[in-house]
Amino acid sequence: MTTEQAAVVVLMVALLAAFALDRFRIELVALCGLAVGAGLGLVPAGSVFSGFSSPAVLTVAEILIIVQLLVRSHLVDWLAEGLAKRLHTETAVLAAVCCLGAGLSVFMNNIGALALMLPLTFSLCHATGTRPGTVVMPLSFATLLGGTCSLVGTPANLVVSGFTRDAVAAPFGFFETATVGGAAAIAGVAYLCLFSGRILSERGLGAAKPDIAGPRHFVAEFRIPEGSSLVGLGLGEFEARMAGTVHSQLRDDRHVFGRREARRIFAGDVLLAETDVATAMELGRKGEAEMLPGRGAGAEREWIEAVVLPQSVVVGTAAGNIAAFERYGVDLVAVSPQARRIEGRLADVSLSVGDVFLLRGDPAAVREALAEVDCLAVTPRGFGAPEPEGWITVAAFAAAVAASALDLLTPEVAFGLAVLVLALAGVVRLRQAVADLNWPILIMLAAMIPLGTAVETTGAADVIAHGLLAASGASGPWGVALVVLAATILVTPFVNNVSAAVALAPVAIAMGRSAGVPIEPLLLLVAVGASLDFATPFGHHNNTLAMGIGGYRFGDFVRLGLPLTVLAGLAALAAAMLAG
Repeated sequence: MTTEQAAVVVLMVALLAAFALDRFRIELVALCGLAVGAGLGLVPAGSVFSGFSSPAVLTVAEILIIVQLLVRSHLVDWLAEGLAKRLHTETAVLAAVCCLGAGLSVFMNNIGALALMLPLTFSLCHATGTRPGTVVMPLSFATLLGGTCSLVGTPANLVVSGFTRDAVAAPFGFFETATVGGAAAIAGVAYLCLFSGRILSERGLGAAKPDIAGPRHFVAEFRIPEGSSLVGLGLGEFEARMAGTVHSQLRDDRHVFGRREARRIFAGDVLLAETDVATAMELGRKGEAEMLPGRGAGAEREWIEAVVLPQSVVVGTAAGNIAAFERYGVDLVAVSPQARRIEGRLADVSLSVGDVFLLRGDPAAVREALAEVDCLAVTPRGFGAPEPEGWITVAAFAAAVAASALDLLTPEVAFGLAVLVLALAGVVRLRQAVADLNWPILIMLAAMIPLGTAVETTGAADVIAHGLLAASGASGPWGVALVVLAATILVTPFVNNVSAAVALAPVAIAMGRSAGVPIEPLLLLVAVGASLDFATPFGHHNNTLAMGIGGYRFGDFVRLGLPLTVLAGLAALAAAMLAG
């Protein structure tokens, strides 16, 4: 291995490790990696910013703009209204949600499909009395499976398509990934519909209710008033009464320290405690503890749950520093964070992707505030009538899909024309739509593409390919394909699927050439395998959101997701070999 090859391998491993730690912003990690690659001469100076003009980046941006319009159109709400009248069992709700989520994800980014489906799912669960814990995780998995079936279902497909174009002078067709992903999706969705209800029984959130009284645990601040029966109790006794945990105790705005067994509760103390909202509200109704902030409780002030999305501007922000909530008079009352360690006060809790928070305020003000910070309300809501602009958006989107699928236009041109038509029709304001794009994902994607090319051009991919073939003893199409798919599935849970695709697509090309087997099936397996991430809650943002919203534990993902990974992987492998 030459010095240049070693340098690009070390750089890619370091980037994958930084992504896996999830402690730094993904776009910052990718840009730093690109800068190092350019500084070492691994990426030519003229190609440093080539990723920003990549068809993959342009197509993802165009799809995200259209998805924004579909979310606001209420078309999915309209569909859900019809479904709610016909679904009467938990199995029927599960099947409908999984099939609809997978179907939507074929035509849009899978994060967008999940965001579109979550409010609908909670509304259906509320209308039919279905446990959300039975449905939310399968929905996340279904959107990942559906995303394997088209070029635009996930950015990883577009990335691999770019490597395919460079390797064999022909990118993937719009539905070409469905030759492999379709088999994985059909097998996977069938498994979810048949076994999710049994495996997730009593897991995650309980029955959906019109108020916020489910079993999800939130961290909130409680002031103990004069005359409360809690005055004089020890912390252990208080925790037993509220079936929760006290993280910190403040008296006169100063932390109370000392042995927990010796600490008592005084009137006026503020406790940062974790419990379910039903218990917290019951304590408030009895006058035992006041959940802060305690502004007016008029009928116009409603309780609303919301979740932090990957593109939200509040990621990494302290809960008390969200200016939009203060400006609209919205109270952030409690947070259900992914992190288990809580220090300081509620206002000091740093928000991350998948965190769920409880808001109180005027419904219209809450909607405005959430739109400004790009978070998603998941509380059951009423169904809205479809807006006329929604049908125009669907027509433009369908025309773009048809033009791409029939090879009349390349995807970036087809969806670009769709956005142009919507702008000329006054349906979309381009300046606002561009400002609302998920820029961290786009920047990360644009920065990683030149680095992936460097893995191939330096010859590092050939070295890694020969090492994998020698270590595995793989030979023939089936053996090489199995190694490529296994490597992709093993890497994906620890990094985002775009990074996995960027790192492994050049290796798959080199393995195919070295072993003398067709390259296209191997690249299809990389594209599909990068989305078969079901065994952990942190490998894909959809799973992270599902964990936060659905109230699951890590083991729940292993219990449902590991058999799904094996089943979908075997289906994909068989389809790739038969198609090749």
